[in-house]
Order: sequence, then C-alpha cells, then structure tokens
Amino acid sequence: MQIELWNISGRSFHFGRHGMGQEESAETLTSDSLFAALVSRLAALRGGAAVDAWVRPFLGEQPSFALSSAFPRAGEVRFYPAPLSLKNSAAKPDRVDVKSIKKVRFLSEALFRRVINGEALSQTLYENCLKLNEGRLLCAAEDAPRLPAALRKDGAELWTVEQRPRVTIQRDTNQSTLYFTGQTLFAEGCGLWFGLRWLSEDPALRADLAALLADLGDSGLGGERSSGFGAASIQPAGQVELPHTPGQPWVTLSRYLPRADEISALQSEQAAYTLENVGGWAQSPGKKAERRRAVNLLAEGSVFGGLPRLAPGRVVDTQPDYNGSQPLGHPVWRSGLALAVSLNGEGR
Repeated sequence: MQIELWNISGRSFHFGRHGMGQEESAETLTSDSLFAALVSRLAALRGGAAVDAWVRPFLGEQPSFALSSAFPRAGEVRFYPAPLSLKNSAAKPDRVDVKSIKKVRFLSEALFRRVINGEALSQTLYENCLKLNEGRLLCAAEDAPRLPAALRKDGAELWTVEQRPRVTIQRDTNQSTLYFTGQTLFAEGCGLWFGLRWLSEDPALRADLAALLADLGDSGLGGERSSGFGAASIQPAGQVELPHTPGQPWVTLSRYLPRADEISALQSEQAAYTLENVGGWAQSPGKKAERRRAVNLLAEGSVFGGLPRLAPGRVVDTQPDYNGSQPLGHPVWRSGLALAVSLNGEGR
C-alpha cells in the first residue's frame, strides 16, 4: 500500500494524555487527536454542515482515509512504533533481554521493515543499533547516516521534556499560585511525522485536506497553545510503500477502536495489545468546556489477527451526555480507524 507522508516541524509542544499530570508531556500526537484537530479546524472555518459532510464517509464501510499517529522524526529518519509482539519473544534464545526490550518504543524505518518482514530482534541486531533517548528509540545502522550529525551516537536525545513555570491568579483573593506545564522540546532538525492512506480517489478531498493541514499548523498543535506551545509547520514529505494484505496479522500505526465484528482480531494467538482509556475536554465556541465521554482505544504498536477491511476500526461520537442532555449540541468525533501494516513470519 502507498502511504502519503507529512512532516511536522516545531520547537515546543504540550501533548497531554488522559491520566498524565499537567507537568508531563508526551512525545507523540495520537491519531485520534490529529483527526479531532482537523474536524475542529473545519468547523471553525466552514461550520457544522461542512463537518457533517466531511465526516459522513468515515461512519460507513469506506472511509476517505486512515491516519497514523504522529511519531518522532530525526532529520530524514522516521521512527515507527515497535510491535508489542517483540516483547513476547524476549525470552527466546539470542533475543534481547526483557529489561532492554521493555524500554524500546520506536524503531527506525529500516529496522521496522526488517521486523515486520519476519526478522527477529536478536541481541546482535540490537547491539548494532544506535540507542537514543535512553534506549526508547532504536536506529538501524543503515539509517544512522541520515540522522542529524549531533544524534549519531548512543545516548543522544531527539526530544526532552521540561517543565515551564506558570502562575495563575485567584479572582476572589488575587493570590498567585505557581504551577508547571510540561513541554516537549525537539532537537534541531527533529520533529514528528505521520502517514495517511487514501481510500478515496476524490482529488477535491485531497486538496481540501492539504489546506486543512496547513491551517492546522498555523493554528497550532496540542494543548496550551494560548501560552506559546504548538506552533508548527505541516509539510508533505513524499510517499512510502508498506505492506498490507487483508487477512494477515497486522500492527497498527494508529489508535484503534474495533468494530463489533472485529473482536476476533483481539482473540487471535498473534494478538498483543495495550488498552488506553481516552478522555479529555471538548470545547465549543460560546459554551463552557465539557468532559468528553471516555473511550477505550488500543495503542499504536498493538498487533492483531487478520481482518478483511482495508481500514479496520470506527469513528465514534464522544460528546458528553447527561441522562439525555447534550450541552454542546453537536457531535465530538474521535477516530479509532487503524492504519494497518501487515506482519510476516517470525516478526509477528
């Protein structure tokens, strides 16, 4: 399958997660958040009717496209989520020890391809990789020359998370309270990337999405944008071929919400997955913020048994509902569509 690539360049972001404190910040932008941000910008630019028309195909059997989450990028080197099935093979002979493999969250593209094509992550292969961000990223030797020069050594960091001091003033007493907000800072030449698999041939929709992404970069990504976080540029970065054959075991590059008839994929002997409870706030112009209904999504890097669909999963409405009362008065869409990559042989 052909994946359209987009690069996100920016210095400082706040990527919050349900259950994380304000002083923390993640290093990725999840696919459901990216989809929701696009819908939000469309609503701001063109109104609710345009959103309804844009979202409609995603609610049926043939969505317009599937998005990956936005993962770390260092120069020209893209990092992918490590398939969770890697951790299940750590106890086998010549495999990486459990303590080391538990740290690994991302694989450079060459290493990711080797793993999905069936090559085991042996101790020898592991030792030949660069270990970045305290071993959370593995970069294959063949990818290392394309890294920024400052990152071509073990222990280098693509990003750091720092705390920025903030002050809030109590309205009734004028007393100040100090608190901290986490910010993800990317090194020079580093940032994020995400992929998009088109399932629609509509050229107008493609042009429309490119314009939305440009506007999204201008408006900012992540949280705390009014405090200077999230300024970004989102630019096309070519295409890449990745395998996907319906019916084969697969790893997801997105957060995934299975349909009722896809539960068998979780029951497969190949399955290895992490469940994430995703909540947060929904904001609508002229109304106070409301908590979204929480939804359980399966994390990027999770592995599943084969399914017939090109884009497994579904898009759901998470608008708050208080015994039939819906104060926002409009859907709050969250995507659980998966960008699926097939696994072959031992790499599953």
